[in-house]
Amino acid sequence: MALSARAEEETLPSAVALVQGVVLDEGGMPLAGASVWVKGTTVGAGTNARGEFVLALRKSGRQVLRFSFTGYQPQEVVWEGKEDAELTIRLEPSCNSLDEVVITGTRTPKPLKEVPVLTRVVSEREIRQINPPDFRSLLEFALPGLQFGTAHGSNLPTLKFQGAEGGYVLFLVDGERIGGEGSNGNIDFERIDVDNIARIEVVKGAMSALYGAQAMGGVVNIITKNADRPFTADVSARVGSKDEMKYSASVGTKLNRFSSYTTFSYRKSDPYEVKDKDGLVQEIHGRDSVWRDTSARGSSVVLGYDVWSLNERLGYSFTDALKAELSAGYYRNNLRNPYELDGVQDRFSTLTIHPKLHYMAGENHLLTLSYMMDDYVKREVYSDGFPDRKTMEDFTNTVRLNYSGKPAERHTVTAGVEVNTQRMHHYWFDKEALLDYTQRNYVLYVQEEWRATEAFSLVAGVRSDCHSDYGFHPSPNISLMYRWAGLSLRGGYGMGFRLPTLKELHAAYPMGGFGFMIYGNEDLKPEESHQGTFSVEYTKGVFNGSVAGYYTKYRNEIYLGTYEEEDGTLAQKYYNHESSHKTGVDVMGQVRLDCGFTFNGAYSYVNTHADVEGYNTSVFRPHSLTFTANYARQLGKVKASAALNGRWLSKVDVWNKDDDGNYVLTPYYAYTSVDLNLGARFSRGFRLALGLNNLMNFKAKNAAADSSVIPQRGIEVVGTLGINLADLLKL
Repeated sequence: MALSARAEEETLPSAVALVQGVVLDEGGMPLAGASVWVKGTTVGAGTNARGEFVLALRKSGRQVLRFSFTGYQPQEVVWEGKEDAELTIRLEPSCNSLDEVVITGTRTPKPLKEVPVLTRVVSEREIRQINPPDFRSLLEFALPGLQFGTAHGSNLPTLKFQGAEGGYVLFLVDGERIGGEGSNGNIDFERIDVDNIARIEVVKGAMSALYGAQAMGGVVNIITKNADRPFTADVSARVGSKDEMKYSASVGTKLNRFSSYTTFSYRKSDPYEVKDKDGLVQEIHGRDSVWRDTSARGSSVVLGYDVWSLNERLGYSFTDALKAELSAGYYRNNLRNPYELDGVQDRFSTLTIHPKLHYMAGENHLLTLSYMMDDYVKREVYSDGFPDRKTMEDFTNTVRLNYSGKPAERHTVTAGVEVNTQRMHHYWFDKEALLDYTQRNYVLYVQEEWRATEAFSLVAGVRSDCHSDYGFHPSPNISLMYRWAGLSLRGGYGMGFRLPTLKELHAAYPMGGFGFMIYGNEDLKPEESHQGTFSVEYTKGVFNGSVAGYYTKYRNEIYLGTYEEEDGTLAQKYYNHESSHKTGVDVMGQVRLDCGFTFNGAYSYVNTHADVEGYNTSVFRPHSLTFTANYARQLGKVKASAALNGRWLSKVDVWNKDDDGNYVLTPYYAYTSVDLNLGARFSRGFRLALGLNNLMNFKAKNAAADSSVIPQRGIEVVGTLGINLADLLKL
């Protein structure tokens, strides 16, 4: 068998045996990028363009080799350790996604079907079908119950998930918290490069003891790509008819002991203005009468971006048990505003450094020491030659020691300690004093999964936060799963905990253009949430479906309230609510047929009705629906595909109280978006895609009044060309 020269170089003098072979799909075609791992060690390799692999083993004795590829059922082979071996492995497709290995709920790799903590996975296949221009668009199509809007004043994206604000959702990259802030407690969503995502794992609600602040609404863990073959290189270009473009490149290698993966991307989108189709009609309820008011047509601005990003991921196995990893990244975004104010442009940038050290004590025990530095900076850049001015810096550090292992046959334990430090300078703080504020949090967590029988599993844990200002606070949770035939029942309780942010504590910001101040409140109490969940999942053959319900009660929820100062002027300040609650239901289904047709559909209902004197003041749309219908077929040496992606949000009537004490009704109309993507993959690594975004040419009636969604601007045509250089060169 012909093996690549690069693979042959891995035959080390200390190797006791050479295991090599080829991995094929169900039709006998080679699978490039399939993973081969020696269980219980840090040693692994990937297959080349011909599906070939080679492993130089440095110890004798019985070992288990695990073969896996996304969308296929994994396979294990026992090697007795006596002599060299040559293997031919044929993998079978998975009927559904339940064989996908996830890590977020337990920090331990586990097939999705065996995880007691309900987890939603957005796979790389789904990302290709959606073909989104950015991370925000990907989440909108992939997750029901999630809605993006724009912040008043900055026009930056804001998120609501299952009725919870963006500050309640913890975003992670490879298990580490994303620092910085785009607006109103939301992360900067532009810093996530879609082309570098391998999959996304979502745990809804505070259902894991492994994560703390901001995880009350859920955890979104973005798993980035790594080198998956001896040599890999890829370039792509994407151009849209609405002044959108993106260029990206990646190169990597994966051998027995060493791996490297480098990605670079540049993307740009021009800002635009969307005008209302009609004038806004509001209904006003006074004490003695009801009347209507029609305003002139308004408009809404969507900001553009000019983003550069570079990421590097290195790995080296010193021994079969000891492995080091280093990830580093740089991101810069020049925000593009159609109305350049006084020649000023906002620039966001971040530098991240993330080293890790893994030590495996046998097959069942893993110890990981990690450090994460995230330095996020916002600057004002002046076009008239004045020096840049730093207006915000969020510098965070996390040190963690984590243990995952099986001390007994049916018990899996995850435990760890971590120290989180945050130092922030922010333009919302007192500008005259130029203050920086710092907070530190010490954490101890432990979580155990007990697989009592083949059918019944239980996960229980507790996270203990000891904060520099707020002291000690424990957060317990418990999840149970019962499996019978194709039926899985899951239920659980989780307690969430969120500390007030430094902005909420120390703000002293004059809200320019609105004539009032926003103040922090150093007497704020931490927020708590108590969530109960129950779900039913059914799987049979090509069908997988689930229904999940949840109830969440919040205590000491932080909100921004208005009050009158002594001089009669109005101001805003952060306060604690006594309590509030949210309920919801998610329904999801997937069908994957042998003929190449796949359908994913999801519906979400969220009850966030905020009643004030009989009027609803919540802007969250209670009903949402997403779907993806994809058809793929092999036509000779070309794999052709067509995907239709849709999203619908219901109407909601929103009330607010004006200065005269009247209640004003503002209708937020239903929202629909449908995209069509056509693609073709050729045998020598070329791929083409043509997309029609906003296929139904949806336009908002009142984009100016409705900040709960990002407005559309008509049909957009998008073309993408990609070249996998490893396939082109047959490496």
